[in-house]
Amino acid sequence: MTRPIVLVFAAALIAAAPASVAGPPAAVEVHGLKFVPPIAFSAPQPAGLDALLVVHPPGAKAGGEKVSLTAVAFPKDSGMSDAELLDYVKTTFLATSASGKPVERTFLGKPVKGQSLEKKIPAPSNAEIYVVTKKGGDKVVLGFVFSPGFAKEAQEAIAGIAATMKE
Repeated sequence: MTRPIVLVFAAALIAAAPASVAGPPAAVEVHGLKFVPPIAFSAPQPAGLDALLVVHPPGAKAGGEKVSLTAVAFPKDSGMSDAELLDYVKTTFLATSASGKPVERTFLGKPVKGQSLEKKIPAPSNAEIYVVTKKGGDKVVLGFVFSPGFAKEAQEAIAGIAATMKE
């Protein structure tokens, strides 16, 4: 008589297990900068030169991502100003030369000025780009690109990344 009750209880535990196993998104590290995004991102993948790319959702194929982060590393003696680094990454990695509107976020405990802009290639999207300076003077340009329909979630993701970023 107790066997059906035990089976029902065991089935309920098994059904609940996947929900309890799923935890917070994993930490991501790009060029010595580590952060815990509020949504899951893929593992970093090479994106050419000294660039790494992470995307959400993690399994998205090229063009299917809702938000991406391209992180490009530069040595402190690159010979380029922050404005030149922004322009270089915009054209080389984000496929745009559009002028951006000034924006500011806090990365590594310091206010960082960046640009917010609209992209048209390869599909209409929005972008934010920042130059983050590490303790030793090396720089990492962070280029966030997101689809217009995912703007609210992308803004929350960028804010979460900025708030949790550490060297």
